[in-house]
Amino acid sequence: MDKKEVLEAIKYLRKYKTETDRIEVKTAKGGFPKKCYDTFSSFSNKYGGIIIFGLSEDNDFTTEGVYDVKDLQKQITDLCSDSMEPTIRPDILAFEFEGKNILAVKIEEILQNKKPCYYKPSGIKSGSYTRIGDRDDKMTDYELYSLQSYKNHIFEDTRPNKRANIEDLNLEELNSYIEKIKSTKPHFAKNDFNKCLKLCGIVDSNKEQIFPTLAGIMTFGEYPQSFYPQLFIACIVVPGTELGDTGSLGERFIDNKRVEGTIEEMLNDTMSFLRRNMKTSVIIDENGNRINRTEYPLEALREAVANALIHRDYSTQTENAYISVNMYEDRIEVLNPGTLYGTNKLEKLGTATTMESRNPTIVRILEEKGSVIENRHSGIPTMKREMKRYGLPEPEFYEERDCFKVIFRNRMAYKSQSDTQSDTQSDTQFTTATNITEKVLEYCKEPKTAKEIRDYLNISSKRYVAYNIIKPLIDMRKLEYTNKKSINARNQKYKTVD
Repeated sequence: MDKKEVLEAIKYLRKYKTETDRIEVKTAKGGFPKKCYDTFSSFSNKYGGIIIFGLSEDNDFTTEGVYDVKDLQKQITDLCSDSMEPTIRPDILAFEFEGKNILAVKIEEILQNKKPCYYKPSGIKSGSYTRIGDRDDKMTDYELYSLQSYKNHIFEDTRPNKRANIEDLNLEELNSYIEKIKSTKPHFAKNDFNKCLKLCGIVDSNKEQIFPTLAGIMTFGEYPQSFYPQLFIACIVVPGTELGDTGSLGERFIDNKRVEGTIEEMLNDTMSFLRRNMKTSVIIDENGNRINRTEYPLEALREAVANALIHRDYSTQTENAYISVNMYEDRIEVLNPGTLYGTNKLEKLGTATTMESRNPTIVRILEEKGSVIENRHSGIPTMKREMKRYGLPEPEFYEERDCFKVIFRNRMAYKSQSDTQSDTQSDTQFTTATNITEKVLEYCKEPKTAKEIRDYLNISSKRYVAYNIIKPLIDMRKLEYTNKKSINARNQKYKTVD
């Protein structure tokens, strides 16, 4: 950390009148703040950040100075060394600013297998924090469990189910699977059937009993939901753009289905549901052939549903949570329990970066079966490629505190919120939106929020402006985020690229 970095942070605070997920200020005019361990913990557990002592948030981030630079530095060092677990090694810089002494502390994100960083006097449960926007929130039980299970190398998909036995699995499919593996692995083929099942992670056993694992039941079970009733997919079709919208007859759902079975069966049945409720157009290709074109690319949706089934969190913390596939007039949302696993990050999705697997046994079994997974790590690139081929916006990925969501938008994304516009009017509006990009780029030479852009264009639809004006300009690198480290920040602004 250098002085320039701190000055840039102060400039940002004063310009946008808010702290961020990586910048925090603390008043220290009258002594060492009574509570700052929460920010040290949250920065260590999230993305890291800078804490600036000597500014007043309540007074538009004016400079107050600190009571004593030497003592403040000692208090911070003692806190990080003696009261935080694991120990934090802060980067500390003091300098004079606007005639007063201030002190900046830079905290780096700790390694994933060292998390959570917590305040020892409060204990791991009450002393672990995470950064949400400009707040330091206590970690939930789920967040703590996720970190600790990763640290302890706990893989939930190999957890044995002691209420089940080998007869609860489809023995015909198991025999075919084992024979297929034996044909490609000579050393594996030397083992008897039960030993092969154990080596594949399909069962766990002691000297007397054999118990199917969660992976075994979810891939070969006769009826997995008899043991895991909540491990299903809830599919609904909403007559509107938001949950709670009703149709002309007051109906809340046009269609809804509880999809059960093995992972493979749930994938196939969910795709049937989506296909049944999707609009299909007839297109004449350049050779005069008639082609049925679905509203969304089926291959992209299949990858999203498969990813949800394969990579969801199967731990006891989320065992009562199901996958949701919600079909609205303007989009499809696929939501699965569990955040991204381990060191996986949103910005890594779809890149060449190696991704860690939460359920490696399920992944390996389905890869070897060849019915659900064909090429590992190709799912997200496939989604993006297929949506682009259809001329639709790229899929959107969101990570909440306890779930992960993928959104696919259809051609209604090009329409305003008015339901009375014809398709011709919609095409005209999209053309108009394309033509006003120069106007937006001129307006955003000084950073502007999404709301300011909407007001400037006199367009009320948040969704339309976000996904048909702002996002395409960002994708074309004509517009950029001012807060690049947290693109979903509450006070995000957009600036024209020079």
